[in-house]
Amino acid sequence: MKASLKITDLDDALAQIQSLGSMAGKAQAQAMNDVVKVANEHLVVEANTVFDRPTPFTLNAFRIQYAKPSNPEAAIWVKDEKSGASKGQAPEDWFGPQVYGGERALKASEKMLRSKGVLPAGLYAVPGKGARLDAYGNMSRGHLMQMLSGLKVFDRSGSDHNATGSRRSKAKGHEDAFFILRREGQPIGIAERRGKAVEVVLAFVKQPQYAPRFDFHGTVRKVSENDALVEAAVDKAVASTLAGSGR
Repeated sequence: MKASLKITDLDDALAQIQSLGSMAGKAQAQAMNDVVKVANEHLVVEANTVFDRPTPFTLNAFRIQYAKPSNPEAAIWVKDEKSGASKGQAPEDWFGPQVYGGERALKASEKMLRSKGVLPAGLYAVPGKGARLDAYGNMSRGHLMQMLSGLKVFDRSGSDHNATGSRRSKAKGHEDAFFILRREGQPIGIAERRGKAVEVVLAFVKQPQYAPRFDFHGTVRKVSENDALVEAAVDKAVASTLAGSGR
């Protein structure tokens, strides 16, 4: 998911840059880099506005491709590589449905549950009333790990997180605490029993369908089409280039 920025329609700005001759590429690159930084700031503001308690990982999902004198075009995109904080997904995987609409990608925990036959095909998992939530409204990592361990669904190579028969593992009680809720023989969620209290920690729901709500391309386009902003960036870049050249 990528959006590019160029200076193409401002005749006065282009003429001002081209008057620099061999230094034109440097000035144009500097101007575009100032503009793309503003586009990034606007995307962060949009994410804070659209999403409920977005995580720092969400707010840092954008990457800038800075312009160079040899290629005075800047771009910004949603990262497409995974990291530890993404829990098995690249930012592009879960931004896509928010930008274009459609189905959301499976989370790593859902893939584990599905591979072990706990989560039926076509269903997704959402926090239940008994789920401990983090500051961003998601099931806390600690609680999620306890549940996956208790159900013995970890399938990562070399994983030692699944509950075992050891004294230490049994003392934690996760294997006995978590169980699959069924209705007419079909899994409908996961519950946790501690003492006499029983709480639903995950509910299985139909595949979520999202309507577009994060205007990634529109936000970048508005910045790139802000003539006053672009002209100010060009003025600054031209002045800086001339000062550096001693002219």
